[in-house]
Amino acid sequence: MIARLLSSRSLLAQFLVFNLFTFAILGFFTFLYLRAIQPELISQRSNQHLRVIKNIEANLNIQQTKMASKDLKEFLTKSKFLLDEVDQIRFINNDKELLLDSIFLDLDETVFSKALIIEQLSLKNKAIEEEKTKTENSNQDFSNQIFFKQQVNRLSDINNFSATEISKKNFIVHTFSKILLENNEQLIVVISEISNEIMLAVEERKNFVLRSVVVAAVIILIFSLFLNAYIIKPIRELNVFANQASPERKKINFTNKIENRDDEIGNLSRSLSEMTNTLYDRIDLAERFASDLTHEIRNPLASLKGASDLLNDTEDDTKRNKLLKIIANDVDRIERLITDYSQVLKDEATQSRSAAKEFDLIPVIKSVIEDFNTNQKTLQKKISIVFKNTSKEKVAPIFGMESRIEQVIANVLENAVSFSPKNEKVELLISQKDKKVQIRVKDNGPGFDEKNLSKIFERFYSDRPDVSSINHSGLGLNIVKNIIDSHKGSIEAYNFSKNSKSGAVIDIKLPLRN
Repeated sequence: MIARLLSSRSLLAQFLVFNLFTFAILGFFTFLYLRAIQPELISQRSNQHLRVIKNIEANLNIQQTKMASKDLKEFLTKSKFLLDEVDQIRFINNDKELLLDSIFLDLDETVFSKALIIEQLSLKNKAIEEEKTKTENSNQDFSNQIFFKQQVNRLSDINNFSATEISKKNFIVHTFSKILLENNEQLIVVISEISNEIMLAVEERKNFVLRSVVVAAVIILIFSLFLNAYIIKPIRELNVFANQASPERKKINFTNKIENRDDEIGNLSRSLSEMTNTLYDRIDLAERFASDLTHEIRNPLASLKGASDLLNDTEDDTKRNKLLKIIANDVDRIERLITDYSQVLKDEATQSRSAAKEFDLIPVIKSVIEDFNTNQKTLQKKISIVFKNTSKEKVAPIFGMESRIEQVIANVLENAVSFSPKNEKVELLISQKDKKVQIRVKDNGPGFDEKNLSKIFERFYSDRPDVSSINHSGLGLNIVKNIIDSHKGSIEAYNFSKNSKSGAVIDIKLPLRN
């Protein structure tokens, strides 16, 4: 039952059930504790009485007091120091006859309690004339006669015990004990004491427990309201948001009440909102990418279809060769588009799984340049790639994905080599300024179309004022820009003209690691 309740879907219900269960356990042990308090206090009081009785036994034996009312009265009169801690002492013989009751001793008023109005009683209904005379002006004993007789009769089975009763709104503790005198006579000693402080102590503990329960209940109530308002309710809203999130509801944000919080709930809501929006951005990117790819493939496919139709009707070998060349170029174009598109998808998957770390950019650049200088295409065009570090720093630490930055350098160099004329060089310059590292790649090719500089980094754009652009899918620089943006950097392209030479420049800036 408890397990079923604790498995409730409501966190607040689980919290309340758990606290209720804890309260039940604490209540059970508190009940046992309260039940044990009173017997423990009574036992302590009875032990005090037994010490007095032992003292009386020792003094009776030392003084060789006889078991007569007169002798016991004289003993108590001389040993009134024994009565400082008790209210009443009674001596009873083996025949259950009351020999002496300390309450009737004519002693100093400070010795015995005056609050008690006692009536002498004979345990075998035999009146003692001397004591009866002194009780004519009294009302009644504070102990019930029937109760007292029953307790005295118990001494037949045990040597000492304690008993309690409530009389006249007083809580009275009686201690009954047998003592053995040196003449082998037995004497029963009964010590009685009003112990209202025991009841007060028990009542005080009960009130303390009750107050504690009330305070704990109020605290739990306040905490439950806080839990519901500041934790459970926002979590419910997060759950509703997650259930309602769909591609049709893009750029959904939480209310400022949640997102503006500085605690873990606020961080979670912002992270979830950012994660959802990033996912939607990726969905949009995939949709646009698929649409652009379809559009780009449609043109070479139309050209391919037209050339293939004309090929069947053309008998001129020159025209046939020209049509076959067009078909080959269209097939190559489609193959490049599909290959580059597949590579983009692989790169996206790799980026989502890769872990960012701190690394030195300079060795990465040198490694890529070394690969390009031994590349067959570079060797065929006799192009050399020159690396220059114009800063005084020998290291350029950045934080990011090393493989992705390596891909950026490779794509930019591939573009530069592709558009460079034969027997030229490509320069890669690196410098550091304002906590940023700058990478500039310069080639001596035809440069960019100044009218379309804003489109250079768009997907499938490969329009250079040169026929070499037909060998490009237009995805390389778009991939580069996406990677640089993910590393919180910047990239721009422009043309240069210097010393009768001109060409294109790709300028990349990345933040240095502090």
